Amino acid sequence: MATAPVPEPEPQPELSTAAARRQDEERKTALRIIRNELRLLWRDPPPYLRPGPEPVTDPFHWEVVIDGPAGTPYAGGTFPVDIQLPAAGYPFVRPKVTFKTLVYHPNIDEEGNMVLDAESWSYATKLRGLLTGFVSVLYDPLLDYPINYDIAEQYAYDYERYEAEARAWTREFSSAPVVSHYPPNAVVGRTPPAVPHFPATAARRRAEAEARRRAAAAAASSGSGESLWRRVIGYIQSWSPYRLLHTD
Repeated sequence: MATAPVPEPEPQPELSTAAARRQDEERKTALRIIRNELRLLWRDPPPYLRPGPEPVTDPFHWEVVIDGPAGTPYAGGTFPVDIQLPAAGYPFVRPKVTFKTLVYHPNIDEEGNMVLDAESWSYATKLRGLLTGFVSVLYDPLLDYPINYDIAEQYAYDYERYEAEARAWTREFSSAPVVSHYPPNAVVGRTPPAVPHFPATAARRRAEAEARRRAAAAAASSGSGESLWRRVIGYIQSWSPYRLLHTD
C-alpha cells in the first residue's frame, strides 16, 4: 500500500524589518541588565548563594549554588540551581529557575521547579531578590502554595518525620561538593550572616502544644458546670488536623 506523502511544512512568515529591529533591541537591553545584575550579585552575594562551577559564557543561561541554610534539614547540602532568562522580555518576563537535585520540600516538585506565590516576581524584583526568596523558602516553606500536598501536610502535622526525610534526601542527593567559579571582583568565601527565621521546628511545635494544653487546663478548672471530659474532647477536636483540613 502506498503511503501518503508527508506534507511540506508551511513557510513561517519572516519578521518585518521593524519587528526584527525591535527584537534585537529587546535582547540588547536584557543583556545589559543581566550583566549588571550578575556583577552586583557576586560583588555582595546574598547569604548561602554563590556562583556555579563554570564561568558564565551565556548570560541567558547559567548556574548558581545554594548551600543548605543552617538550622534547616538542608544544612550541609549543596544545591546547584539552573537559571534560564528570557532573551526577549526580561526583566518583565520571569526567569526559569530549576533545582538540579531532588529536594524534599512542599514547594519543590520532582522536576526541580519551585512554586512561589504569585507576587514573587516583578520587573523590580531582580535576580538577587528572586534567589534570596528561594533560600528563604528553604527556611520556611510556603504552605499556602504547596506543589506536593503530602509533604506540606507532613510538615504541618508531623514535623519530626518531615525533617528526617528532608535530611535523608539532602544526604543522598545533595551531598556532593561543588566548587564555585568566581568572576573577577567577586566576594570569595563570604561567611553567611545569621539570618533570623522562624521555622516550624519540632521544638516550636511542642511549645505551642504545651501552651494550648495549659490553656485548656485553665479553662477546664474555671468551671462552668460542663464536664471536664467534654471540655477536653472539644478542645482536642478544635485542634484536630482533620478538622483544620476539612473545614468548610
